Amino acid sequence: MEGRILARAADAVSHGERAVLVTLIAIEGPAPRLPGARMLVFADGRSEGTIGGGSLEAHAIERAQRLLPRGGTELETLDLTDRGLKCGRGKATLFYEVISPEAQLAIFGAGRVGRTLARLAHEVTAFPVAIYDGRPEACGEVAPGLAPTLVPGYRDLPQFGERTYVAICTDSHATDLEVARGILRQDPGPAYVGMLGSKTKSAEIRAHLEADGFSPERVTSVHCPVGLPLGGRSPGLVALSILAEVVAFHHRRLADAHARLKGRAP
Repeated sequence: MEGRILARAADAVSHGERAVLVTLIAIEGPAPRLPGARMLVFADGRSEGTIGGGSLEAHAIERAQRLLPRGGTELETLDLTDRGLKCGRGKATLFYEVISPEAQLAIFGAGRVGRTLARLAHEVTAFPVAIYDGRPEACGEVAPGLAPTLVPGYRDLPQFGERTYVAICTDSHATDLEVARGILRQDPGPAYVGMLGSKTKSAEIRAHLEADGFSPERVTSVHCPVGLPLGGRSPGLVALSILAEVVAFHHRRLADAHARLKGRAP
């Protein structure tokens, strides 16, 4: 049973689902199940597996649902007599662990910046990397085991979930705009979308997207110009600035990073 729950957790993650794995890690006195019992709780309250049923399980499901939006882990010891269970003076210790799909970096454009960004992210193992390009001649190997996927005309883009961060750095403004359109049509789509360009290009792209009917909130969510202002304009330094911004966003430290760069924080 417990092996099946672990396999189900792995399957959920592979399909982009988030859930909470609840494990009974210790008992004291009588308890409805032995340590090692597991249950998987989903956002809508569904659960698979059991840690003992009854009010104990109902409490664990409720707590797991509260933890899910925040992420992380929690440890809790419960007096089973307070749960209305006929277990004498038994106690149960539960471990809650939010499991999420692994974040990935999707790069559109296998030019100098895109290829360098892919190599940097791949080498420092910041995230699993996928790179895409619309030109067959640009799809040579970027790093060992990493080569761009051909997406002709940047049409029919892969569907991305909320654990994907997208960097758009194709070979032209027109294809950047085409990719942005395709990404913003996805629902819910990636958590982060960044685009290479100047402030002038940013204004032009935003105007086009608003004219296409995208909401102002959706349009302003695109980080353009992409990258932390580290200085330098070479492809390598631009790629470094993009990766730095994505990493800061991933760790919820982007506002702090901008503040430090502006000298407003120690």
